[in-house]
Amino acid sequence: MGDRLRSTSPVDDSLVWEGATDDAAACAAAVARARAAQPGWAETPLDARIALVCRFAECVTAKAEALATLIARETGKPLWETRTEAKGVAAKVAVSIAAQAERAGERRAATAFGESVLRHRPHGVLAVLGPFNFPAHLPSGHIIPALLAGNCVVFKPSEQTPAVGEMLVALWREAGLPHGVLELVQGGRDTGAALVDCAVDGL
Repeated sequence: MGDRLRSTSPVDDSLVWEGATDDAAACAAAVARARAAQPGWAETPLDARIALVCRFAECVTAKAEALATLIARETGKPLWETRTEAKGVAAKVAVSIAAQAERAGERRAATAFGESVLRHRPHGVLAVLGPFNFPAHLPSGHIIPALLAGNCVVFKPSEQTPAVGEMLVALWREAGLPHGVLELVQGGRDTGAALVDCAVDGL
């Protein structure tokens, strides 16, 4: 662990979140946990992964006001806008399930010489670096489809919105996501660079 990270409200400078900055060793440990979990997650039937992602949407919907309030506190955006963002996180689930059905799976086609088969497989462990301006919606747009496809994820929120990132991961755990499938690291540029250097399979 490195230095302390503090997140304060741009509205009144009140403390929103404080915690340790994850160093290279912590990033490597998070990637190792995700890599250990990935084979089991990839072997989990797609229907089960879909069911879990749908439970995440239910958890987000149940706590949408708390999530919107936290985004507003940490970014300084108006509550009407952050409520829209919280709804967008839950809505991204149905969009991602439809995209998974359209673009992945197995495709077979007859050819002049027999049959062609296209199969998709997970990449492995992916790193997701979250932005500060839409700290829940934009990373979820990568995390949700990655998990649906059988990948594991190590998520680093923006150093300006660590509390929102922490809440997102807590909602996934509340939904029942298995240990190691989604890991969280906190910090700024150095943490992001250390995570990318951990031989992840995609970014």
